[in-house]
Amino acid sequence: MLWHFLKKYPTGVKTDMKLSKKHIFLAIAAVIIAGGLIFYLTVKKGESEKIGGETFTAKKGSVTYFTEQTGIIKARVGAIVKVGTRATGTLTHLKYQVGDYVKKGELIAKIDDRETLANVRNAEAVIEEQKRDLESKDAQYAYAKLNYEREARLLEKEFTAKDSVDKAKRELDVALAQVQLGKAKVKEALEKLKTLEVSLSYTKIYAPMSGYVSTVSTQEGETVVSGLSAAILITIIDPSKLEMWIYVDETDIGRTKPGVKVEYWVDTYRDKRFTGKIDMIYPQPEIKDNIVYYLAIVKIDPKDAALLRPEMTTHVRIIVEEKTNVLVIPNNAVRFEEGKNVVYINKGKAKPERRAVTLGIRDDVFTEIVSGITEGERIVIPVVKKAQPKSAPGVKK
Repeated sequence: MLWHFLKKYPTGVKTDMKLSKKHIFLAIAAVIIAGGLIFYLTVKKGESEKIGGETFTAKKGSVTYFTEQTGIIKARVGAIVKVGTRATGTLTHLKYQVGDYVKKGELIAKIDDRETLANVRNAEAVIEEQKRDLESKDAQYAYAKLNYEREARLLEKEFTAKDSVDKAKRELDVALAQVQLGKAKVKEALEKLKTLEVSLSYTKIYAPMSGYVSTVSTQEGETVVSGLSAAILITIIDPSKLEMWIYVDETDIGRTKPGVKVEYWVDTYRDKRFTGKIDMIYPQPEIKDNIVYYLAIVKIDPKDAALLRPEMTTHVRIIVEEKTNVLVIPNNAVRFEEGKNVVYINKGKAKPERRAVTLGIRDDVFTEIVSGITEGERIVIPVVKKAQPKSAPGVKK
């Protein structure tokens, strides 16, 4: 029968067979494409982040918004004093060395003062001589005055000539001039003595403030020569007078103002936090590596200064804004999807509910939620899960 059928329909069967093969090919291609699409979507889904993990109950808390900057510990103006002398001579006494603590008013050094002291004594002797000469001239003046007055009374009674009165007047004027000259000499000698006493004071150097000796520029027995400026003997630093220079980036300077609180720490005390307030901001910018910075100054509390040292690098947080009793959730609970900030709410269902929220300020732990959720709702903290890469052919996992 089959032979009769093929003999009867020789071309029709071939055509039907060709159509069947074509349909089978299209079906196989469709299956391959569908399988590839399913595989692609499965892999992409595995590579994408999946919602799941721990939950956090939205609660009221505090949030501190800050900017992070870098600073340097510096000595304030007046914290470092270079102590010198304007006297010339041999250094006969130097009590302190580097690292010694000096109290304000203590004698630091002494320079040979024998020559200056001799000049002072000579000036004192000259003053005594000038005073005695002035006393003699005062006596002559007093006598000349009495003689002139007597001659004037005699002239009124016509018991003497007018020439005698004129002579007495000239003698009085000369005596007065001698007295004035004597007083001028005494004054000049006193001023010279004061100058010598000042020079004598230069030979004894006292500490202008309390602090530690940081450098010693000379030693006992050396000759100190004073020129146009004072010769430096030692340098004293007051460790309690420190300040911090904060280099604030130009993008953050608009939120940085005097009075703003700062928190900072140094590498040597990483677990200790220091606090302060910005005292002033320099208007003149500083450019480093083509980046514009503005210098903010923070005065350091003397208690904190006892632990810090000049030129230490500080890690600074400038507290821009602080809020208390606001609704907060962890930072990693907030996601940005389709142009919106969203969180996922655990409602006890298999799939968390996605909800858009309005954010406030944030710190390194929490984010303020202005609207979108209420206190007590359970927020899902997303966990990133990625598909495991497949092993290469012939390689066991």
